[in-house]
Amino acid sequence: MARSIQEADTRDGLVYAVNGVWGSGKSSAVNLILHHLAEPIASGKIVATAFNPWWFSGAEALTVSFFQELRATVGKSLDEKAREALASIGSRVSSASPLLGGLAALIATPAVGAAVAGGATLIEKLTRFDSTVEKEHRKLVDALSAQDKKFLIVLDDIDRLTTDDALQIFKLIKSVGRLPNVIYLMAFDRTLAEKMVSERFPAEGISYLEKVIQGAFDLPTPDPDDLRNQLLATVSEVMGEPGAEKMQRFWNIFFDAVAPLLTTPRDTVRLSNIIKVSWPAIGVDVDRADFLAIETMRLLIPSTYEAVRSNSDMLTGAASDLGGDKRALAAEYEEIFLSKVDTPRKREIAKRALLRLFPRLSYVWSNTRYSESKLWQRDRLICSRDHFPTYFGFSVKNDGITVAESDALVANAGVPGATRKALLGFLAMRRKRGGTRAALALEELAVRAGDIRESDIEQFTIDLFCVADDLDIEADQERGFGLGTTNELRIHWLLNNLLRDRMDIPARSQIVRAAAPASSLRWLVDVSSRCKRIIEKRGTSEENDDDNFADDETVTWLWDLSLKRIRSAAADGTLAKGHGLVYILYQWRNRAGESEVRTWTDAELANDSFVVSLAKGLVAESWSFGMGDLGDRVARKTDYTNLESIHPLLDVSRWQERIGEMLKSEELAADDLAALERFLKAPPRSHID
Repeated sequence: MARSIQEADTRDGLVYAVNGVWGSGKSSAVNLILHHLAEPIASGKIVATAFNPWWFSGAEALTVSFFQELRATVGKSLDEKAREALASIGSRVSSASPLLGGLAALIATPAVGAAVAGGATLIEKLTRFDSTVEKEHRKLVDALSAQDKKFLIVLDDIDRLTTDDALQIFKLIKSVGRLPNVIYLMAFDRTLAEKMVSERFPAEGISYLEKVIQGAFDLPTPDPDDLRNQLLATVSEVMGEPGAEKMQRFWNIFFDAVAPLLTTPRDTVRLSNIIKVSWPAIGVDVDRADFLAIETMRLLIPSTYEAVRSNSDMLTGAASDLGGDKRALAAEYEEIFLSKVDTPRKREIAKRALLRLFPRLSYVWSNTRYSESKLWQRDRLICSRDHFPTYFGFSVKNDGITVAESDALVANAGVPGATRKALLGFLAMRRKRGGTRAALALEELAVRAGDIRESDIEQFTIDLFCVADDLDIEADQERGFGLGTTNELRIHWLLNNLLRDRMDIPARSQIVRAAAPASSLRWLVDVSSRCKRIIEKRGTSEENDDDNFADDETVTWLWDLSLKRIRSAAADGTLAKGHGLVYILYQWRNRAGESEVRTWTDAELANDSFVVSLAKGLVAESWSFGMGDLGDRVARKTDYTNLESIHPLLDVSRWQERIGEMLKSEELAADDLAALERFLKAPPRSHID
């Protein structure tokens, strides 16, 4: 096109058009044409200017600005009569007299400064009708025919104009704008332009544009590989490359959910720009492939993106809770996630993308059921319930553990005291929804257990045993049907993944022996009891496939060590006011018999701390939901007591008397008073409905 503009016969003027859909690169093509015309433009053989019609609105304003652009391009090479003719034509074409001042400026020169200042003389010249438009146009044609240079006027984005404004531009170029040595280079979407013409001139249709334009060039369809490679260059620069273990999944998602939607250079540029802005804000806390796919969907299939963002419960997790009519289920998902996508091709791409991102949908739209994988949470995939919100909020939601925090927990696992310090730090951080971030940290570690270096496991286990009782707080217990999930239970899950799933029994026995001496008391009692129960169930109907934490010899050693630690805590007074008193009393009985425990409790009844600790430990909670026509949306908590089983270990009557005595004391601390009153208000378990 540049060669044609430079070499073509332009005695009658020429109009070129660069045709392409929105985003196909029309403006870039125009810039490339000007690039290849740089030499003749620099030498003065071609005078180039850009006219941006979308800066103006209305036929009159467009007309004036069009003639002003002609003056800026060709006027400097014309004599005064030719410039006068140019302004006169503009005044005839435009019927708005208030704009004549702008037309007068078309022929303003230092020589006519006085006339311009006076105003009336010059405007009178422009509004005289002693010469026809044809005669004025002939003056301009003769003047331009004598020029030894070409004038290039670039008009981009014609299809961004309103129908009336676009037709006004075509009309001006087709009539008075067609001049010798004047070349127009226009860029627009031909389909849209033809639609505009057809709206006003149904009989003209395509032929109207053919009368205006002599050289039309359709932009070539971009090579899909070029579009993909351009985006991948940005992905590599901004997001970095995925690790080898994630590479296959990245390419699967890229070719199913991203690449098919890139149809124009503008798609690629816009998506690249979005990634440059959004990835630095949250990238480390999401999966690279999932984030790229969901951002592509946000840009290019916004209706599906909005549906995904609003329906996490339908997409995250496994399909085990899905049931009912399979056809109806598939139709419901089609309606919610795909019905508003504008083309069948895009609907198919959106469906494949959703199947790649959300394994749950493999059951909805096929017959494959995926069990929920630990990897979904470990890798922070969008299909994980915990991490789904991060992809839409650009921050870790619900006070979740960030990648930086998670990586630090794993990296420092072998540093003495580091795990304990970190977990206590999370324990001090309250969550907006209640509880502490320690629960989230333990769940994160359970997921990342496989990433802890084998050489670090022993020190990590020592720290975990040491801090276990500190972490076992009521605030982190999840309530609902059945038993609540506690931090103690979360530690058991973590150790299952860390020891049982990764090490043989001699290796983990050695680690347990290293960690147990520094363990907090209740945790030591609990883990030794768990190991003992597994041994005792062997050969019975209760035997299961549970693999023990340690070999039998180590379990016996643990059992004996826990008894020694209980007796030591009983002797030094820490048991009476320590964590989990009631539970430890039962476990003490299992190790040494009722008599030893009862002897100690009888002596401790004189100890106020012991009385209060028992009151706290003997109040339990139940959570229930109403089961009426509508049921309850939240569970109801009910306190209760169960003193029957504690009678062999405690003089319950004497203990209750001690409670009465303490309540009469004016020196009783507020927290102790509240604990005692709560116990007295709680009914026996047998009275709970």
